[in-house]
Amino acid sequence: MRDPMQKGITLRRYELVGRREIRLSDDAPVPVPGPGEVLVRVAACTVCNRSDLAYYHYYGLREHCAQGCFGHEISGTVAGTGPGATRFATGRRVFVRTPLTTGYAEYALAREICVGALPDHVPFEQGAILQLLPLAVHATRGVRLGDRVVIAGQGPVGLMALLAAAARGASHVTVMDLDDWRLERSRLLGADDCLRVDGSADALAEAGEGAFDVAVDAVGTPTTLEACVGLVRQNGLVVLLGTHHIDTRVGIDLVTWERKGLRVHSSAEPHDVARAEAMAVAERLAAGRTDRLHLDDLLTHVLPLAELPRAIRLLSASRSLYPDGERAPYAGPPPKVLKVAVRP
Repeated sequence: MRDPMQKGITLRRYELVGRREIRLSDDAPVPVPGPGEVLVRVAACTVCNRSDLAYYHYYGLREHCAQGCFGHEISGTVAGTGPGATRFATGRRVFVRTPLTTGYAEYALAREICVGALPDHVPFEQGAILQLLPLAVHATRGVRLGDRVVIAGQGPVGLMALLAAAARGASHVTVMDLDDWRLERSRLLGADDCLRVDGSADALAEAGEGAFDVAVDAVGTPTTLEACVGLVRQNGLVVLLGTHHIDTRVGIDLVTWERKGLRVHSSAEPHDVARAEAMAVAERLAAGRTDRLHLDDLLTHVLPLAELPRAIRLLSASRSLYPDGERAPYAGPPPKVLKVAVRP
């Protein structure tokens, strides 16, 4: 096995270099961990159904699409650490929340605070999906014991939010999606009600105007956000979980928000204290409730790293990659595809 810390060692790595253009390099330098950083030998990296695809399709059209990390859902083993990084010994199995360099490579770099312990019994391909767990933990922090929760969208992050809301003590979780097959996954994960909708405002509203304590937008479109506003009760909580990568500007009716006295928060951890807290909870859930996470039901495809273009094509057959209200060639998500992992 090569020592990645040895000078002159290079690696294979995919890079996003233009709109819908990725390039595989065989001689990329191995990242060197700095203070508080961890070098991970990548065993698997799952394709993010939202961020990675938005970066790929909108690179150069949206400023932020050239700034995020393309390939950020990583699992692997610790290959080296920088000064001050002491949580993980070399060889420890880990998953990564947000890396500093792409996981579509043989090695990736991450801040130690964004690295979590991966239980020995979790396969690496499934372990990469755990990147979504601290995100869902933080997103559902406002769910209280006995709350009635509705989640719009049952892609991978919406399914993880379902699990997190149930773990927090929600008394009833209703989920909505365009796709019957995804709703079957929701039933497996414990959803109380699964509603097939066509994505229109009227269909989303049928879940029950003002019937919920918490509404989670796990899609990230103006239509789903506005629907969540209508679905929560007075002083209810609206959670922004789906990333608004495509429709970056969303209009809201401030009179409605004021009249209902709504609360709102996003899913992103704003500082290291929040990141550490979410990761600590995620590690405990991953170790103690692995069977309830149904990671094997979320992972639908495993491909070698060289077939990353195929993985992107599989996931790109999706309505969510087009602006809200724009005519799209797809009516919903890609059929029977949830998570695609690539392995170096």
